[in-house]
Amino acid sequence: MIAAFATAALVFATLLFTAAVVVSSVSSDALRPIRMTGTAVRRWSGYVLIGVGAWFIVLAIVPSPILGS
Repeated sequence: MIAAFATAALVFATLLFTAAVVVSSVSSDALRPIRMTGTAVRRWSGYVLIGVGAWFIVLAIVPSPILGS
């Protein structure tokens, strides 16, 4: 259990560090196409949140587990 937590923490810290280094070293011209997709990302993330919420509601209503255990 501790090894899993340590691995997750290490991966998370590595991803944060890598993202910080990449974002600080990239020029603004290279980031322009990414900034232009922000609206689409917000829209799709809303759809994903609605889907996840609906899935949790289904799991709360159904008396037996849907996924095999």
